[in-house]
Amino acid sequence: MERPCVYLHGVAVVDEAAAEANESEDDDGAGPGYPPRVITRRAFALGLGAGLVTRALPTAAGDPAAGPVPTLQLAFAVASEGGTPVRDDAWIDAQVAEAERLFGGLGVHLRKTARRPLAERFAHLETRLDRDALAAEMSRGVINVMLVGSLRDVDDTRLYRMGVHWRPAATPAKHYVIVSASALPSTLAHEIGHYFGNPHSAVRDNLMSYDRSGDQVFLDEAQGRIIRRFARLYVRIGELAAAP
Repeated sequence: MERPCVYLHGVAVVDEAAAEANESEDDDGAGPGYPPRVITRRAFALGLGAGLVTRALPTAAGDPAAGPVPTLQLAFAVASEGGTPVRDDAWIDAQVAEAERLFGGLGVHLRKTARRPLAERFAHLETRLDRDALAAEMSRGVINVMLVGSLRDVDDTRLYRMGVHWRPAATPAKHYVIVSASALPSTLAHEIGHYFGNPHSAVRDNLMSYDRSGDQVFLDEAQGRIIRRFARLYVRIGELAAAP
């Protein structure tokens, strides 16, 4: 189950409104579960100091008055098979363009700022440990996107996934996006939606829904508020830096 949260002092602090909306959602690859120290933003504020949380966390009632969100960086690490990248720049650029169309209209702009090779051993991810191992490949200050040849479903191993937002079991404060070479044009954007705190949606053609008619996908303004709150938070705590 994907639960929008951030980590402060080793505690997973869950945004209550987003978490409540997500209680019935399927696991979207957030690892084998959050650690026992998972509490709501309100409880964290009451128990560990309201001043810290007020400054650091997104509010549930609206966007903090923090001005516009800076353009954020996407850094791609691309696995190879037989010395050939699993996808080329044109394919990556199409994924980025779709993400920018969806997020840019809500005030969060994304830019590809780096692409580097990923070791061939990451071309086919079969297990949770395979996914966890990618934590060592992360770069700082960016949304890390790991592009692989295939991504097996770790809950139903008969299946493969097109993408996942992942937190490694040993270091759940870290998180990154994994995209398979089989991904649809909107897969990267869908996983970034999870990165910024959005659960799945039951609305047809919503980016966060699995129910598609073939029409253009979209995000609504309520989702946009969640995205902006988490984007500002990640910049404020230093997880993300503005694009140069």
